[in-house]
Amino acid sequence: MNNIQKRSLYSWLFFDLANTVYAFVIPGLYFSVWLVSEQGWTDQALGFATSSAMVIVAILGPWVGARSDGSQGKKPMLLITTLICIFATFLLGTFNVNISVLLFIISLIGFNLGSVVYDALLVSVSTSENRGKISGMGVAFGYVGSLLGFGVATLLQSFGYSYIEIFRSVAIMFLIFSLPAFIFIKEKKIGEKKSTIKVTESISLVIRSWKHSKKYPGLTRFLVGRFFYADAINTLISGLLAVYLVEEVGLTPEDSQNLLGLAIIISIIGGYVFGKAADRYGPRKLTLISLLCWMASLSIAIIATEFNQLWLIYVTGVLGGFNIGGIFAVDRVFMTRLSPEQHLGEFYGLYSTVGRFATILGPLLWGLVVNTLGYGRNAAMGVLIVLLAISFYIIKGVSDKQTF
Repeated sequence: MNNIQKRSLYSWLFFDLANTVYAFVIPGLYFSVWLVSEQGWTDQALGFATSSAMVIVAILGPWVGARSDGSQGKKPMLLITTLICIFATFLLGTFNVNISVLLFIISLIGFNLGSVVYDALLVSVSTSENRGKISGMGVAFGYVGSLLGFGVATLLQSFGYSYIEIFRSVAIMFLIFSLPAFIFIKEKKIGEKKSTIKVTESISLVIRSWKHSKKYPGLTRFLVGRFFYADAINTLISGLLAVYLVEEVGLTPEDSQNLLGLAIIISIIGGYVFGKAADRYGPRKLTLISLLCWMASLSIAIIATEFNQLWLIYVTGVLGGFNIGGIFAVDRVFMTRLSPEQHLGEFYGLYSTVGRFATILGPLLWGLVVNTLGYGRNAAMGVLIVLLAISFYIIKGVSDKQTF
């Protein structure tokens, strides 16, 4: 690997660190706790806010991906979406709560649309032989970013700073750590013509991309299976896990943050181990193992709260942390195995749309079970286990052998 390739790789890795600082601190923990515990919003209202952003991402994702397949490449679109996220995050809490929620929605849109093109850049910094390892390194770097964001936020809190200063610190860290990606990543250009796809074509593009995906064995089935596990996992990391730990388990916000900090450390190991193993055993097998572990983890959380065995929550934290790193390391590899490079942006757009529709449904389903039906958060956890079981059955029937 020459010097330029190393700079390109590490710049890509540092972007994973940068955007995971945002993902963990803002939707994953501090903004959601601020909104529910301090501003009095319900789980359902938080779910509606997240789902609103995901509707827009689901519609625009394929357009962003297909446009980035053209000669203009992926980096310009990544820059635009990243700046949108950073700007909106910096202003969180500056105005009244309703404006802050609107800014939160905008930041989620920027972050998630940026992930479409960022994930597709994986082929520019890896080969088919080491793609699992590189993806796993990306996840590991990402959770180092979570640990960094958590550390900075904790330090600011210890000195008496408010949530607003935490939100601004995240925006600044996102900016600093993302800059190398726009300077040093040497993008592997696939398309020779500039894309002229219009944003008004987004919905028709989703339909065309879905029909196109059926030409590649296993791709459509994988995307359907991913919908169900993304539904379960994204529901938790959208902020509802932090709320669950405080409101259901009874942990203080500080204890909740410490547990999530432990999970982050474990996830760094999980991302690297799963990614490296995917190169040897294939992403399908590792995905199935991760799904089984996820089901076990959520079951332990239910047992811990129902039988007042709260020490088991730390078992859940360790097991969940290891597997959240693992699932995100291997599903990118799975996607590149099933998708041709010349259509990778398009299909990552579809991949994003599937994930975002899952993120729309998940928080709404959680809110329905918890607030509308009144069954409680453990019943909502049980629903997530069912979704994971459905995903396991679907993914089990997908081959990860590349056929093109």
